[in-house]
Amino acid sequence: MVTTAESELTVVKSRTPSIYVPRRLRVGGLPGIRHGAAIVGTPQGSGTVAIDVVATDYVDPTPEVWGTWVAEAAQRHVAPEDSMLGEAMETQYVSEQELVAVGRYEDGCVLVNEVGRQMLSRWIEAGRAAYLGDGTLVSNPA
Repeated sequence: MVTTAESELTVVKSRTPSIYVPRRLRVGGLPGIRHGAAIVGTPQGSGTVAIDVVATDYVDPTPEVWGTWVAEAAQRHVAPEDSMLGEAMETQYVSEQELVAVGRYEDGCVLVNEVGRQMLSRWIEAGRAAYLGDGTLVSNPA
């Protein structure tokens, strides 16, 4: 659990965060989040999810790269705020309605459920298409 000083908001973060993809993979997506990005998070109750996202503009999001991004996002997600050494905590809040859980990150392993494999594959492919197109596509830029 992390409490932010600015807003007195308590963020619940699981040690085994869920792995998500946007409900809308191509059209709309999630504002400001690159197609193919790794998204991990913890439901907060009240219909929201606290998520951490990792993607690199200049890297083709292959499945192997995406797995590395998930590990980094999960590490950020579970780290105490004061342990990030100069890195800004970039946890965002998203409506549960905008996301589909496809698995979880547990003990250093990416565990994707059978139903989520197809959606995850399409999400990574959307990221690869965006990267090959011009490398700068983000979902619905804010």
